[in-house]
Amino acid sequence: MTPSLPLLDLTRRYCEPHRRYHGIEHPAHMLWLGRQHALTDEQVAAVWYHDAVFDPRRSDNEELSAALAREQLTAIGWTANSVQLVERMVLDTRPHAPSIEESRAVVDLDLEPLAETWELFQRNVIHLRVEFAHLDDATFEANRRGFLADMLARERIFSTSWGARLEAPARRNLERSLKELENRP
Repeated sequence: MTPSLPLLDLTRRYCEPHRRYHGIEHPAHMLWLGRQHALTDEQVAAVWYHDAVFDPRRSDNEELSAALAREQLTAIGWTANSVQLVERMVLDTRPHAPSIEESRAVVDLDLEPLAETWELFQRNVIHLRVEFAHLDDATFEANRRGFLADMLARERIFSTSWGARLEAPARRNLERSLKELENRP
């Protein structure tokens, strides 16, 4: 596999028609934000691969994305250590909890949309709802409540020093969103 083929495959995947939130804009935004944080090659690869496989009906997307990273990065000659590092970072985006130092930046970049303006936060919720259209409203809202409550229960949502500035706006959005859900009939 030539080095350009994984990028072409990833671009095709992120442009799949069922994607709204998890489309090409998501890793592009993460990389745009990450440019000021001196990401390693492995972190950049983890950003690209973390949602490479996205089927809203499956619960193993991150595992499949990590396997795709392993397959493609091995094929273009990445070392086993680098490939394993990328896999670990991709897998850490599922619980949004870094298990290794290198994952901290990737997970914080993935969670950054929680700290966007309320209007962008709401747009993201709408895009997620479209992606999960197979769920009825009650199930989608119950899943959202669970995610919001889980994030709010954490001592810290973000684990990097630059992510710390996102903590307050993210908590405001999460609290407001949870309150709106709880006030629905």
